[in-house]
Amino acid sequence: MPERIPVQLSGRSYEIILGRHLDRELLSCIETIKPHGVLLVSDQNVFARHGARYEALLAGAGAIRRLIVPPGESSKSLMQLATIYDAALAPPALERSSLVVALGGGMVGDLAGFAAATLLRGLPLLHIPTSLLAMVDSSIGGKTAINHPAGKNLIGSFWQPQAVLCDLTLLDTLPAREFNSALAEIVKYAVIGQEPALEDFEAHKERIKARTAGRLDEIVAACIRHKARVVAEDEREQTGRRVLLNFGHTLAHVIETRCPGRFLHGEAVAIGMVAACRVSRRFAGLDAQSPARLAKLLASCSLPVKVPAELTRQELLAGLGGDKKREAGRIQFVVTPRFGRAEVASLALDDALLDCLLEQP
Repeated sequence: MPERIPVQLSGRSYEIILGRHLDRELLSCIETIKPHGVLLVSDQNVFARHGARYEALLAGAGAIRRLIVPPGESSKSLMQLATIYDAALAPPALERSSLVVALGGGMVGDLAGFAAATLLRGLPLLHIPTSLLAMVDSSIGGKTAINHPAGKNLIGSFWQPQAVLCDLTLLDTLPAREFNSALAEIVKYAVIGQEPALEDFEAHKERIKARTAGRLDEIVAACIRHKARVVAEDEREQTGRRVLLNFGHTLAHVIETRCPGRFLHGEAVAIGMVAACRVSRRFAGLDAQSPARLAKLLASCSLPVKVPAELTRQELLAGLGGDKKREAGRIQFVVTPRFGRAEVASLALDDALLDCLLEQP
């Protein structure tokens, strides 16, 4: 039986449905939402693998129009957002009761989610994540965004979906690099203090990497439950609870912006987490052995841990200066004083911070 994990929000609660072969659950969602037409947003790779199946399942929801974007982070752009608007508003235009379906990984979810949030001042949204990263992270919690040359995710909004369907059979065709990239986010959940514990991941990493049914299901469910709890407590990052999920992301976003196309998101997060451990050692009292321990674990998952050599101090400073969490020459940086706990430190954008971030493990 599929597991149903609630995201408890006042007036906007919804379920994340996790399991295998969720066609019946999708049909049930359509019956509940009762949309008048569907805008299906996907990327070329995902649609080639799964598009026909999902168009057939969505046929009962009325006319389907599709918008297929090129794969990759570069599609999280104003240009691709405009193509979605054009498709949605071309006669006969979508109605307020039309449904936007995001079929794909994190890029598709962010792009389609932002379109849903802004079209006709808000259309219902259904996430069908096809990547491990989207299942454990980006499809949950209502963050939607596109990128800007000044930085990642600088244009966006919060827009909660009607439901999220995480069909684990979709991971069977996920390329190894994309699967491994998502392991960084799973490790992140362990480092910042909730299940799955870091020791548990270390003990079972080979089974997880092999996508072993049962063990993979358990760890994905644990991550989803963690994210759902955090979102319920701090939907819009106002209390600081949700900010902790950004562990490793401060440097990661700079790397993704300054080295476009070179790293997947999880790969950049892996580098960012190791750097965040160095910052934690310097400014938060983390023991000297933990950064090396984390670097070794991530490297064993085929993830990079070294800051790109071409990232200069000037580029790093400029990137950090454009971070959404900057305030008056300081940055709100997520640190870990010990594995199993995270907190936010207000750090000056100075040479000491830059030295920690650029130091190679």
